[in-house]
Amino acid sequence: MRLFSDSLEAYFESLSLISVFGFLVFAVMLFLLSMSSYVVVGAGFIRYADVLAGTVPPSDAVIFLLVGIVSLFSLSFLSTAVTLIVKLRRSMDDINFMKLLVKFPRYVLRLMIAWGAIGVASFLVGLVFNAASLPPALSALAMLLMWAFFIFLPQALILHDKEFVPALKESTYYCLKKPAGVIIYYLLATFFLLIMLALDVGLGQTGIFWLPVLVNTLLLFIFVIPYLEVLKANLYLTRYKLLLSGLK
Repeated sequence: MRLFSDSLEAYFESLSLISVFGFLVFAVMLFLLSMSSYVVVGAGFIRYADVLAGTVPPSDAVIFLLVGIVSLFSLSFLSTAVTLIVKLRRSMDDINFMKLLVKFPRYVLRLMIAWGAIGVASFLVGLVFNAASLPPALSALAMLLMWAFFIFLPQALILHDKEFVPALKESTYYCLKKPAGVIIYYLLATFFLLIMLALDVGLGQTGIFWLPVLVNTLLLFIFVIPYLEVLKANLYLTRYKLLLSGLK
């Protein structure tokens, strides 16, 4: 329980920053949702079948890509800021924190490139699974296992000042050494997802078609994603017995 309460405290301490970039992502996502093939719990998706069939208009694809880049930048900025805030709370090392702060733009750019590359790779893997006509449950499980090794990539990339490949190795090492951290993250993410699904169904009964989309998108980008980023940073830092003394 201490882990969750500490993460919640850090979330509220960062709420002003989270609100600014959360609302930015919220705004662009609402625009993105209008072009999506379908919407689930506040997120917009394009079906692989639509891509393969070429039914996505080029203009929509370009706008989807541009808005996605803006969202990616905002999420990368937010993840970097939250991770550094958690680091400061745990270490109280103002000097080292300032050194990391100077490199802030570099971390945001690295994270954008990393998440962009992972997103493209996931999309291509999904296309392969779709072309191979694999059962949806099997494809989802394979994606879940693949993404497990990327969960703590932002924390490894920022806290260790590493490039993509070394940071991925650190994230993979953490996942293999402390699988409980991955399980906690997935369980909490699933819990939030079930709540949002319940809201989606419940608010959908009102007959106001845009209400569940609005509420879940706001909840997703103002609370769920930022809180999970705080939780990940706290989970990642549990690998150090002497707080952050091993960080460079």
